[in-house]
Amino acid sequence: MKTFERIFFYSLLAILFFYVFLADNNVESQVAIQEEIRARRIVIVNDEGREVVLLFASKDGDGAEAIYNKDGTLVAMIVASEDGGMMGALNKYGIPVVSMGANEYDGGTMGITNKDAKSVVFMEANEGGNGAMRLDSKDGKSVVSMGANEYDGGTMEIYNKDDIPVIAMGIDKDDNGAISILNKNNICVIGMGVNKDDNGLICVANKYDISVVKIGVNFFDDSGLIGVLNKHNEVIGHLP
Repeated sequence: MKTFERIFFYSLLAILFFYVFLADNNVESQVAIQEEIRARRIVIVNDEGREVVLLFASKDGDGAEAIYNKDGTLVAMIVASEDGGMMGALNKYGIPVVSMGANEYDGGTMGITNKDAKSVVFMEANEGGNGAMRLDSKDGKSVVSMGANEYDGGTMEIYNKDDIPVIAMGIDKDDNGAISILNKNNICVIGMGVNKDDNGLICVANKYDISVVKIGVNFFDDSGLIGVLNKHNEVIGHLP
């Protein structure tokens, strides 16, 4: 077949294909449509033949999808579990860095890890339906946690490098603020809050958890008041 004849022949085929399969609104009447594909496993490959998308059923019979980059490294996963849907993202080295989904309390949950697969952020809707969040150091140790307490107010705890809470703050049962400072032995040595008269109150304790200084407001004239106690909790001085 001569060059001109080949061009004419292929052009004619292209025109016929467009007319039969794509033109107007008659596509469905001209093309056989596969309405359902049933398979245990579906693999999508790129131009180089590498698997880049995999659809399959997990060992528990749930649906799952795996996505790979062009180098064959797993970078994303979507699965169904007994608690609901779960999604995960991995970095280019195949290390999980983000996971999110439904938790056992029928709420959402999300976790973030660093490049060494150590947890650094975790958040969820907890059992009580409140939000909760935890921040961790690069070694995976808790440094900050926050959320809602039993009084439906905010709360926060700060931890030292040994994963011991040393600062706690939040809302008390009367909707007032409260702060506690603890030593490395987890003993509260400073407490700040609001008393029943809506006045400020500060308590200082020794390392044995015995209050030795109290600072507040005089009930009678709303002036300042300081009391000093010994280790036996006996008053040894006060101002005024």
